[in-house]
Amino acid sequence: MNAWWWVLIGLVAWFGVSLAAGLILGPVLKRASQAREALDTDPGEAPAGREKPPQNGHSPRDGPRAA
Repeated sequence: MNAWWWVLIGLVAWFGVSLAAGLILGPVLKRASQAREALDTDPGEAPAGREKPPQNGHSPRDGPRAA
């Protein structure tokens, strides 16, 4: 068998393994990120998805602004 076939087989195998690892690790990392965000929020603060947009166009987290 020609050496280039082994290169092609190796690239296809590498792509397959990386795709499988991404599909497995993606949801795990997403859950870990959501858990970290949940722990970082204050108990009295609304979840990020349920915040009302500010009326003046600025986020309350921006802090005071100079006029």
